[in-house]
Amino acid sequence: MKRIVLMIVAVLTMSSAFAMAAPEKKFSTLGTYFGIAQGWVEVEENNLNNEFEMYTFDLIGGATFHPNMGIEGRLGFGGSDRSGSKSYSLDHYFSLYFKPQYTFGRLNTYALIGASHVSSETSQTICGVFCFQSKNENSEFSLSYGAGAIYYFDRLMLGLEYVKVLDKDRVDIDRGGLLFGFVF
Repeated sequence: MKRIVLMIVAVLTMSSAFAMAAPEKKFSTLGTYFGIAQGWVEVEENNLNNEFEMYTFDLIGGATFHPNMGIEGRLGFGGSDRSGSKSYSLDHYFSLYFKPQYTFGRLNTYALIGASHVSSETSQTICGVFCFQSKNENSEFSLSYGAGAIYYFDRLMLGLEYVKVLDKDRVDIDRGGLLFGFVF
């Protein structure tokens, strides 16, 4: 999943040189924006060798205050997945990013560099003579980073991205997604 999203972002970035071949009125990405993103998350619990996959939904808001720099905040909600007797539930996460970017005509390529706070829950059902379930609620803070490309249709924006939401020794959360938004 990560490789596919990164490959799509690379192809969009390289193809942007062709988009600049035709002279076009200078387009500006300056201003504030709001959007939503639907994504696919891969959660890997490194210490337990478990992998979980689920959909996520993000609310995105940001401001581009310079043609090559902006800030962005995200509030994300996830689902849950079960693998055998173990399950992982991604309750919500909050991310704040600096957004260095470069615009080729109407195609904007960007990086995300910041931090995320993730709330999740892991549980495991253990059966012997009796069955019981152990639950652990986790609240983690980590460096977060990513890359993507957005195409602007005047006030509408459509894009693809890859984001490393959580990068810890215990758990890694990778997210690829499609985003849609409005520029104000």
